[in-house]
Amino acid sequence: MISLAAIVETKDLIETVIYATVAGIGVTAIFSMAILGVARFTDLSQEERRLEAGLAAAGAALALAAVLGAVVFGVIVMTSK
Repeated sequence: MISLAAIVETKDLIETVIYATVAGIGVTAIFSMAILGVARFTDLSQEERRLEAGLAAAGAALALAAVLGAVVFGVIVMTSK
């Protein structure tokens, strides 16, 4: 009879679950910062506060770049194994 431990590497499986959870929460949090930046940009633009609106837009762009970088990194890691 084949034991389950020989078929499934539980240590690797637990590591994968932990990394996926951390990455999922992290990318979601960063993307929410991008949404916040766009919302602030819209509000500040309507109030004609151009400098603050520009900073909010820059923050949103930075957050979107970070999300894109995380996605690219994830694809590279998954295809290299």
